[in-house]
Amino acid sequence: MDERGAPAASIVEQARGDGVLVTVTGRLDARSAADLRGVLHRVIAQGADPIHLDLTEAHIGDACALGLLLEVHRRAHRAGRHLAVVAADDRTRRLLLRLRLPGLLALPVAAR
Repeated sequence: MDERGAPAASIVEQARGDGVLVTVTGRLDARSAADLRGVLHRVIAQGADPIHLDLTEAHIGDACALGLLLEVHRRAHRAGRHLAVVAADDRTRRLLLRLRLPGLLALPVAAR
């Protein structure tokens, strides 16, 4: 936990047959973004498999976290890798839909 009592983000990466799954839990904000950035930059540089982000248990805490997702999506694209969010809570899904990046959100859009 950080000094404000919020759980720090944790990041687990797992190689799978269909790519690399990166699972993030906790609060993503300016304080935790550097850790996730480092992991994702390394994963992007290391291979050619698709990268799947599971944000189901993550909380997007500020614009820095959204900026990070934009940055790593573009970095992966430039490196010839496909990076997509494959799981997220409703709030995160809505935020990502507003970014309007083709391919970033690999989740079905909920009926309105």
